[in-house]
Amino acid sequence: MRFLSSYRELFSLPNFGVSLCAAVAGKLKPGVSSLALLLGVAHYRGLGQAAVVVSVSALSGATLPLRGRLMDRHGYTRGMGPALLTHLFALLVLVLNERAHGPFAATLVAAFVAGVSAPPIQIVTRLMWREMTTGSLRTTILSLDTMLADLGYIAGPTIAAFLVVVVAPWAGLAASGLLGIIATLLLLSRKLPNPRPPERTGERHWLGPLRNRVLRGIMAAATSFFLAVRAIELAFPLWAQQHDAPLMSGVLLSCMSLGSVAGGLLLGAFPARWSVRATLPVTLAALCLGTAVVAAASFTWTVVLVAAAALMGIALGPSFVALWTTAGELTPAHMTAETLAWISSFMALGGAAGSAAGSVIAQALGPGAVLVLAAVILAVASGLAHRVIKAEPLAPEQMPESLPASA
Repeated sequence: MRFLSSYRELFSLPNFGVSLCAAVAGKLKPGVSSLALLLGVAHYRGLGQAAVVVSVSALSGATLPLRGRLMDRHGYTRGMGPALLTHLFALLVLVLNERAHGPFAATLVAAFVAGVSAPPIQIVTRLMWREMTTGSLRTTILSLDTMLADLGYIAGPTIAAFLVVVVAPWAGLAASGLLGIIATLLLLSRKLPNPRPPERTGERHWLGPLRNRVLRGIMAAATSFFLAVRAIELAFPLWAQQHDAPLMSGVLLSCMSLGSVAGGLLLGAFPARWSVRATLPVTLAALCLGTAVVAAASFTWTVVLVAAAALMGIALGPSFVALWTTAGELTPAHMTAETLAWISSFMALGGAAGSAAGSVIAQALGPGAVLVLAAVILAVASGLAHRVIKAEPLAPEQMPESLPASA
């Protein structure tokens, strides 16, 4: 079938199976580790203190841009081995401290160190796949990457909960560490090329890619995008609670995720002349329309809302693909890892803001209002992305990639 020719070409690439296994392990790890940490600590200290530990661990994400800058400077895989060893040691200290009922401060420190030292598997995977492909095949491989991320966040928490409940409180964290080992070793075996140095010599500006106003626009769009996504994910459980149907929260989120998986796979299978049209402004506009339909469906029957959530999800996967594709095309070669790290950080910031704003609006106006807000924010994100992509290329003096040593 010509429709699947892109995937056949992708799987025929040399050693693609190795990179695919590394990606699967890397996508499962976040979903496993977050819930495993929560449940593992909650077993010994209760859910309240466990939530604090998870929050402290999440704060380590603020160091991701710095780690990305170090990767750009010293190589994409150099340092992943020592980082993995530090990560595993911190997990071991955390588990032993919990079993010994040690000080809570030691658990907090171990959780933070484990987060900071976690090998940046997902960033390295995207960099590896960008090096492996060109043209429309790059869209296909990023579509596969998005689909694996969705599946990881669906399957990961289930694996963690099963291991913690059935095996032992520490089993989920052990599985997280094992996934890190597998993914890191497989990535190191790929021998990624080192980042290309900047064309101009001199001292790099401390702001890095944030000095580039075009990339700042993409990051603003990414922040708005994920703010809306988190608001949607909050609105579904609130709708289920409002209608005394707690099971529907999982059903609605699963339908959205399945739609995202389907949308990403379809985009990767389309011929280049079609997939090239799925730019970031277009996919965000489609997601905005789908969210507006979901908002309207939230005031009708349950079956209509379920169908609307699945259809809206079809635009979600392609939006992630378009975001990473756009960022990769606009990023200087020597700032790729740091740029991807900054986008991940801004998305996390947007997600936190979406959860906070969504909860306040839901209490005052209900989940339907949260969905309307998400649609409006997605419209803003689409407009930001359109403005950035249509902007004239910047002159060198407007977009410096480095500064003279005397600056």
